[in-house]
Amino acid sequence: MIIHTLGPEGTDSYAAAQTLVSAEEDDIVGYPSFDTILHQLDHFKGECVLLPVAFQSARKPYGWKEFNYDYWDKIELLNVFSKKTKPMVLVKNKLRKEDSAMIHPATSIFLEKYLDRMNETIPITYTDSKIKAWTAFQKKGLKYTIISEDVFENERTDDYQLIERYEPEMVWCLYKIKQEEEIIK
Repeated sequence: MIIHTLGPEGTDSYAAAQTLVSAEEDDIVGYPSFDTILHQLDHFKGECVLLPVAFQSARKPYGWKEFNYDYWDKIELLNVFSKKTKPMVLVKNKLRKEDSAMIHPATSIFLEKYLDRMNETIPITYTDSKIKAWTAFQKKGLKYTIISEDVFENERTDDYQLIERYEPEMVWCLYKIKQEEEIIK
């Protein structure tokens, strides 16, 4: 079984895919975004795609629900399971250059709740993964981001303050992309 999902290996999606690998011929292919996977979906016939139900495109209003309905006739749901995400942390840059945030859209509820409690309004930019958000946060000197805790711990400095920690349960859907002969027309 070939599983296409968000990569690199440090992402929650890749970690969830690893729990499905059980045979030597199984493999995981990681992509920089779910949008990239969706653009190539026709090339994955007979193979699998793993999506979290929290999937939300950073480029357009399109998420798991839209995928599930959009491709209903070209996909087969093979497995649904729950698994906690890797712990995530909201990080504040004490030496920020910009009062803005970059996050993955699936984590927006955490930042929005925090900003609401603090009565703070800042521009929020969305990107394809928490890893990309972290990179931009560091490079541009942004005020906030949300990243997996293990990534933050590996690159922790006194310049960054851990504000909150989250570890929600996630529902994952493993889909098989149907072969031409399996598609009902």
